[in-house]
Amino acid sequence: MANFDQYEKKNGDKAWKFQAYLGIDKVTGKPIKTTRRNFKTKKEAQLALAKLQVDFKQKGLEKDGNETFKQVYDLWLNIYKTTVKEVTFMKTEIKFRKWILPKYGDLRVNKVTVRMAQEIINQWAKETDQYRILHSTAKRVFEYAINLGIITNNPLSHIMMPKREKQITTEKVKAYTKEEVKKISEYLQSKSGTYRSEYDKTLMRFLFYTGCRISEALALNWTDINFDEKTVTINKTLSQTKHGYKVSSTKTDTSTATISVDDITLSFLKKWQLNQKEFMLHIGLTNPEMIFCGIYKQIVTHHAIYVRLQTITEKAGVPFLGIHVTRHTHASLLLDAGASLKDVQDRLRHASIKITMDTYGHLSKETKIQTVDKFVQHLNA
Repeated sequence: MANFDQYEKKNGDKAWKFQAYLGIDKVTGKPIKTTRRNFKTKKEAQLALAKLQVDFKQKGLEKDGNETFKQVYDLWLNIYKTTVKEVTFMKTEIKFRKWILPKYGDLRVNKVTVRMAQEIINQWAKETDQYRILHSTAKRVFEYAINLGIITNNPLSHIMMPKREKQITTEKVKAYTKEEVKKISEYLQSKSGTYRSEYDKTLMRFLFYTGCRISEALALNWTDINFDEKTVTINKTLSQTKHGYKVSSTKTDTSTATISVDDITLSFLKKWQLNQKEFMLHIGLTNPEMIFCGIYKQIVTHHAIYVRLQTITEKAGVPFLGIHVTRHTHASLLLDAGASLKDVQDRLRHASIKITMDTYGHLSKETKIQTVDKFVQHLNA
């Protein structure tokens, strides 16, 4: 099927163009459509299409290694999708859409030079501290172009990595004090008798006293709790996908672990297990599997907990410090209790001690200063 149209060029002259469907691309499996223009007559356009159709039938659409970055990216993306989690795939797509495709998308991969790549990464270095990741991600598409035989050399391998001036920041992780945690607990204890109040009471206790990520807590099943051994096994997380939320494997290998749970938190969980069953029986449901699901066994999302935490902190008379505050508070209170940064790393399941030091190192220093102050006060008393 083809459409032939006459159009007017910028200089006022008339010309003919056609749009036509040629067939299916054997590599991508997608339909190939083409537009050709600048023919003096309709007959000339028809003859050009006929020749193009014959050539395509005999040897496919010859591209002469002239593919754009976007065309190679589309091929690479189909394969990449099968190698990573959906949430990682979504984040990578965002990087390409926001940063990489606007720079490289329309460029012919065999025409990209080291100089062009250098200019692009220099600009990224001025705009974002993610410039190294953006560069290495774009580089993978050029590597794939080499695999396809389109190019023989990756221009992104020969750039000089610019240094980004470190931004001085005084921002530190925010955590509640022991007194503020107590205020939140007292408010939650004052509210009881409904599914939501008992749910919130148990969830907040669990988060503050285990340091578990909220996404991990929302994915837990009752089978993950060992009341005899006083442990919880964390081996999954709640992830957002294009089609909603789903339970998937944990963030990293080190995130998967079995950690100890204190007696009081276990008593909260035991009471909640009974309450949950009782509430669900009233609406005709039995045998809930997830610990922190909704009353109809539906998944509860991060956003819902974010909104609940805002309300809880407001009612309790403490500042709202974000969705990660429970984990940060757990780390802070561990350090206050005399735990080392290595202890905190193990408890929070960080992949390296550097992550723990970068995040909570300042809390450790503050704790040491407070310890010295208490010692001096004790001697001077």
